[in-house]
Amino acid sequence: MKTYLDCLPCLMRQALKAARAATNDEKLHHLVLCAVAEMIRGLPLESRPPELAQQVYRRTYDILGNHDPFREAKMEANQRALLLYPRLKRLVDDSPDPLLTACKLAIAGNSIDLGPDFQVADFEDLVGTALSSGLAINDYDKLRNAIFTSRRILYLGDNAGEIVFDRVLIEELHRLRGLDICFAVRDRPIINDVTKDDASAVGMGKIATVVSTGSDAP
Repeated sequence: MKTYLDCLPCLMRQALKAARAATNDEKLHHLVLCAVAEMIRGLPLESRPPELAQQVYRRTYDILGNHDPFREAKMEANQRALLLYPRLKRLVDDSPDPLLTACKLAIAGNSIDLGPDFQVADFEDLVGTALSSGLAINDYDKLRNAIFTSRRILYLGDNAGEIVFDRVLIEELHRLRGLDICFAVRDRPIINDVTKDDASAVGMGKIATVVSTGSDAP
C-alpha cells in the first residue's frame, strides 16, 4: 500500500469528518484542520496510509477530547447489521455451498467503512451485490483446503457492522469443523474499526476468542 499525494487532502477530510461527528463547534473543527495541516507538512510519504492516518486521528482525538467520536455510528451499524442477521443465516443455510455464500457475504460486509466516506452503507444492497456478483479474485479452493487442514484460525476484524457478516462466516466455519478461532480487534477506538466492546455487542465472544491487536492503527 503506497501513499500518494491524493492521500493528504483525504486525511484532512477524514479529520474534519471526525471533528463534525464529535461536536458542532466550528471553532474546534477549525483548530483540528489547522493542526492536521501543520502535521501534513512533516508526514513522510514513504509511510503507508494507515500509519499516517493513525497519527492524524490520534492528534484529532486529542484536540477534540473525544477518543471515540464515531461511537454512535458504530452502534447504528451494528444494530442495522444485527437486524439483517437472521436473513444472512437463512441465505447461508439454504445455499448449495454455504461456506462460499458466507465468504461472499463477509467480503461484501467489508465495504462498511466510515473512513473515506462517512456514510452507513445500504446493507440490503450489500447482500444483493454479494449474491449476484462473482469473485474478481477467486482463491476459494485454496481457502477451503486451508480450512480443512488447519486447527486454528486468526480472523482479523475490521469495521463495526461488518463484524455481523464476519460472525455468519465464523459460525459456518464452526459448523464445518471444530476450529479454534481468535478474532482480533483494535486496542482502542479508531474511526469505526472494531474494538472489544463492538465485538461484544454482536455476540462475537460466544463463537470466538476475542483478542486485542495491541494497536489502534486503522
